[in-house]
Amino acid sequence: MERGDFGSTELLAKTGEIVAEAAREEAQVLREEGGVDDRLITELSRVLRLMEMDLAMVKASVKQETLMERIEQAKARCRQAILVANSF
Repeated sequence: MERGDFGSTELLAKTGEIVAEAAREEAQVLREEGGVDDRLITELSRVLRLMEMDLAMVKASVKQETLMERIEQAKARCRQAILVANSF
């Protein structure tokens, strides 16, 4: 992320929003099929909301140092969301 792989911070934030929404939709399908416990869905939703907030902070960053810190936090949150999703 820090090497500019995703273009602008706006593009990165928008991509994160799209991915989070797709993950929520898939989780809802699994919930309706009865394949996933509601607690896991709730935890995933919580982590996705935090990830979206982190990405909004990335988008709002002005200084390069602040941007790097916020990208690292967003990456950590993404890893956390992946771990929760893999527990399904």
